[in-house]
Amino acid sequence: MSAQEWWCSLRRRVVEARSRRRARAELRAMDDLQLRDLGLGRSDIPSVLAGRFDEPVAPRVRIH
Repeated sequence: MSAQEWWCSLRRRVVEARSRRRARAELRAMDDLQLRDLGLGRSDIPSVLAGRFDEPVAPRVRIH
């Protein structure tokens, strides 16, 4: 890995870390009703930030 690639990689990781930190602060600043509007609970925040949160699929309603 060249020095330029290393610096670019480091810069990308710093930018990503700042973005996650900002998202965490914004989600934690929301009250429970705001989180519920997004389909989230407080316990879902770590999964959302890690990219592992899958929104549950709503059941399909059949119209006859």
